[in-house]
Amino acid sequence: MILGRPQNLVLGAVAGIFNVVALVLASQHNPIDPSVYAGINIALAAVITLIAYQPPTLNPGQTFNVTTPAGTPNYQTVVATPPAADAPPVATPPVVTPPAAAGATKP
Repeated sequence: MILGRPQNLVLGAVAGIFNVVALVLASQHNPIDPSVYAGINIALAAVITLIAYQPPTLNPGQTFNVTTPAGTPNYQTVVATPPAADAPPVATPPVVTPPAAAGATKP
């Protein structure tokens, strides 16, 4: 959607406005090369398509509708805040046991 309107309506509106401008220029006897006209029309359509088909993004706290299979009711839910990041692991030095003294006897 662009400005709250479906992409097909926006594409139709832009193409209509562009065609009116081209007709006005042609009626004033300005030569319009058809390949340039087609190229501009295609470029406008490509830009509108790129804008319209952005992946949806939701922020924490926003609500959205969940569509469920037929026979079950649809519902509305809220995007949860992400959990806090885990603390980085603390490296503990290894415990080194001293070797037994030479010649020591066990009690």
